[in-house]
Amino acid sequence: MNSQQWQQRAGGNWISASLGEIRLIAQSMLERGARFEAFVVTQTKAGDLRLIWHWDLKGKLFSVESKAAVSTPLPSIVDIYCGADWAEREARDYYGVTFEGRASIAPLMLRESDPPGVMLRSKGGLQ
Repeated sequence: MNSQQWQQRAGGNWISASLGEIRLIAQSMLERGARFEAFVVTQTKAGDLRLIWHWDLKGKLFSVESKAAVSTPLPSIVDIYCGADWAEREARDYYGVTFEGRASIAPLMLRESDPPGVMLRSKGGLQ
C-alpha cells in the first residue's frame, strides 16, 4: 500500500484500484493487522458494478473502490480473509457476481432454486 495514493474523504481513507490489485491490497491489509469490514456492490446508472472493499485498521476506515462489467469475474479474497465469504455470497445472490478461484458459492439470501442477480436492473430486478 502506498500511503501517498490514499485520499481522505467521507470520514475515511479511499483509493481506486484495478481488479488485479485487490488481492495484493487485501494481503497487505492482513499483514498490517486490519480487520475486514465489508464488501459492497451497487449497480451504476450505466449498468456497471461499483465495488468497494472496506477494512478497519487501528480504528481508521480504509476503502478500496473499483468497478467492473456485470459479467466480469471478480477476485475472491476468502482465502486471505475468511470473513469475506458472507459478503461474496451476498454479492453472488444480489448481483450475480462470480469469483475467480471459487467453483461454486452456496446461496446466502436466496433459495437454491433462485437465480442469482435479483438486484440487477438488466435482469428485471430494480428499475
